[in-house]
This record gives sequence, C-alpha cells and structure tokens, in this order.
Amino acid sequence: MLVFYRKAVIIGFTRILTKRDDGEEAMKPNIVIITSDQQRRDSLGIYGCRYVSTPNLDRLGSQATVYEHCYCNAPVCTPSRACMMTGKTMPGHGVYNLFDILPENEKMLPYYLREQGYETALVGKLHVSGTEYEVNKRNPGDGFDIYDLAHEPSVYTEAPYNAYARWLLENYPDEWRAIRAQGRKRKHRSAETHFSTWVSQRSAEVIRNRDKSKPLYLQVGYFDPHNPYDHYPLESEQLLHPEYYPEVIPDDVSAMPEALQLEAHYHCPATLGATGDTNRKIRTGYFAGVSFLDQQIEKIFQALKDEGIFDNTLIIYTSDHGDMLGDHGLYSKGAMFYEQGVNVPLIVKFPHQTQGCRSEDLVMLEDMFSTIYTAAGGDASFRPESLPLQGEKKHEFAMTEYRGCGKFDLMGFPHILHATMIRTAEWKLNLYHDTCDGQLFHLTEDPQEKNNLYHDPACAGKIMELMQMYLRYDTERDYNYNAERGGRSGIPGFAKAICEIKL
Repeated sequence: MLVFYRKAVIIGFTRILTKRDDGEEAMKPNIVIITSDQQRRDSLGIYGCRYVSTPNLDRLGSQATVYEHCYCNAPVCTPSRACMMTGKTMPGHGVYNLFDILPENEKMLPYYLREQGYETALVGKLHVSGTEYEVNKRNPGDGFDIYDLAHEPSVYTEAPYNAYARWLLENYPDEWRAIRAQGRKRKHRSAETHFSTWVSQRSAEVIRNRDKSKPLYLQVGYFDPHNPYDHYPLESEQLLHPEYYPEVIPDDVSAMPEALQLEAHYHCPATLGATGDTNRKIRTGYFAGVSFLDQQIEKIFQALKDEGIFDNTLIIYTSDHGDMLGDHGLYSKGAMFYEQGVNVPLIVKFPHQTQGCRSEDLVMLEDMFSTIYTAAGGDASFRPESLPLQGEKKHEFAMTEYRGCGKFDLMGFPHILHATMIRTAEWKLNLYHDTCDGQLFHLTEDPQEKNNLYHDPACAGKIMELMQMYLRYDTERDYNYNAERGGRSGIPGFAKAICEIKL
C-alpha cells in the first residue's frame, strides 16, 4: 500500500519514487487512459454483449473493477471530454457546445501530472475544443510532452496537428491521397492503414520509448465506433456473432416530450425512424468497429507487459458518451438521456489489481480527473466536484447536462435545447427546461425506460424530491464557481464591530 510520495535524486536525474509500508522504494504508477468515441456501455462482452468480439477488454475487465453506472457529464463530445480533462462540470470550464473552445487559461490534467514528475503523452483524439481550433492550435495548458493529436480519420489531412495524416503520408501515401480526395466518403479502410491501427501502434511505441526515469501518463484517443459506421475494415464483420444480434428496443418518438422530438428531428433526420436493413447496417458497422478496436488495443496491453510495467499501471477504459443506434427510435447522440446515450463503459485496473470485481457506484466522467490525480500523488480535494474512485465519498446522484450542445456555426443543429438528467440508484428524471416537460423512469422496475411516469400524480412527490436534490447541488456549484469573481474588499470597520458583538 502506498502511503506517501517523495522525490529522490539518483545518478544525476530526478526520479519520482513512492515509499511502501515495508520501507521499499517503488516508482509511482504509470497511467494509461483509453477513450473510445460514442461508445455505449452495452457494447462490450464484459457488459453482456455477445454480438461483439472483445476478448482483450473482457480480459482486462476480469482483473479490474467494472463500473455499471458511469455517466457522461454531457451527451456530446466536446463538453464531455472537457469535463474529464479539467475535473469540472460545464459551468466550471465554459465548454457547452460541440465547437466551443476550452478557455486558454484552463489547465488540463496532464499539466498537473507533469508537476508530479510524469512524462505525459497524447496519441489520437483529444477534442476538448472545436475541431477548427484544435487541429490548428494547442491549448497552452494541455500539459503534454508528446502531442500526437489526430481528430478523426477522414478530415484535416493537411492540418498542423494531424499525426495520423503524417503517418499515412510517410507510410501509405496512396491512402493519404485517397482520404484527401474523398474525405468521409472513403469507406471500409484497410486494417493496416486504419485509424485504430495507428493509434494502437503509436501508443505502443510511446510506451516502449518512454523516459524510464519518470512514470508515464499516456492518453489514448480512438475514433471508433463513432458514425458514419462504415469505415471499419470489412473483414471485421467476421468478428461478430450474428446469432446474438441485439434487436432494437422499439418506441414511438411522437409520444415523447416535444423537446426530445425536436432534438431527434434536427439532429438525425436522415435516420429518424429507420428500421430493417438500414438499422442493421448501422449496427453492424458500429459493433464491427468496436470489435476491430478491441483487436488493436492488444498492442497497447502487450507493450505494457513486454516492458514489465503492466502490473504497476493504472489502466482506465471509457468513452465520452453513447449512441442510441435506433433504440427508442433515436439515433446518434444529443439530449437523449436513455441509458444507451449516457451510460458509458468504465473499466479501471488499479495498480497491482488482479482480482476482478463490479461496482454499482454512481460515477461521472469528471471523476477520472481526481482518480488519476490521486493515483499520481495529488490531493483529492484539488477538484472537489471530481470524486476519486479510490475514495470513500460517493455521488448522491449522477447528472448529465445538455445546454444547446449541438449549436455551431454551420447550423447543422439549429434548435437549441437545455435539458438535465438526474439519476439515483432507482430513479431517473429527465427535465426539458425549454418546454417544461420531462420523463420519469423507475429503473428498477422499468430498466428499458418504456413507462414515463412524469405526468403520474402519484409520482409528483418523487419528482419534487429529485428536483430539490438537483437544485441544492446546482446552487452550491454556482456559489463555488462564481462567488467572489470580482474579489472581496476589506471588511469595513462597522461590520467588524457588529461581528464582535457576543450574544
């Protein structure tokens, strides 16, 4: 058990060490956080999905802690990832929409880990700011020593920050030219040139070539299984098990709250209500992408083992949000608070953990900040909103917020919505603030979220209870973020006199 951290100078360089109870010195744990993109919790074998083939992540889960209830802070990429990287919720960092920019005075997790003596590296997707900003400019507070950013496989082939495109140009120039010409119309990439292949190979290189005098923080960002669902290698379909194809959970979108209907209409009109062959094609591509990602991720785990550091590495696997994939008649992401859209996989192998277990704790993606920062020797109170998974304090409820997140300058999602999900162990309340409507589900009795109790008079007390819980939290959060924004003047003499009165 690690009890404190200290620095020791050895043979001319600074080495970060820990002291165990038995007095022996040991390197601080290495840290690898792996994020997929738009991956729902029920898309892995470890969570019961038999359609996919995910032996590597399932094996990791068998010796790690598998969290059943991890929720994204926002059901869209940029704000969700900003929460992970800052340990703050949206009002704390100011990233609400898909193409917002993380303020340049915000320092990210690697910045603080570097202060703890870590070598820090990024491979793949980051997306804490709008893409036009991120592929052309680095945030001054990102804290990465190695910065191999690539936003996605199909665009920005000549951007300053596109390490994947540079790799293609150097090794597979014909593929680079094809992607430059076709963009997202370039379907079914070959396995050897695939984005997931590059992310895995480059991450393994970083592990093997790391500065061995320091612990390593490696952030790995995959693009799979994000739409358009058709860039996976065709042979990946052979990894699927058709006899276990997950059928769609049907629902009538027209019976949903008005705000949710608007979100469905504006966000994914091309697939709204899609069934049959269209839906099967989407699902096949999605789960084939998950299976191919799992196949490639083995390269990272093997590199850790080859280097003899797998045991002393904190490994986290998660995603930024889910994907509806036609369940409830909805597609993609947005103000859709069904489990498929907001409950994401979270597998955590703590250093030296070998025995797998499952946790029913309510967890949010912001908690990744303090979980990692604490493991690196930092103080868990540094980000009070972010609760380290190693700590005893737990969330009373999980919360997902949508604040016009689809709004951006291309007018792809012109209808702005504001909505909030509050989820306790048994209940889920979805509030659509613009239309004063909502959804209430008793998750214990209705796990598929089919019976909306929001307008049931018998549930009015439960709705009030959950709303008060949310308002209490939101009021405290507002005070912590915004009180004394202009500073505080000295206490005037008359006030001091009043304070000195003893009752």
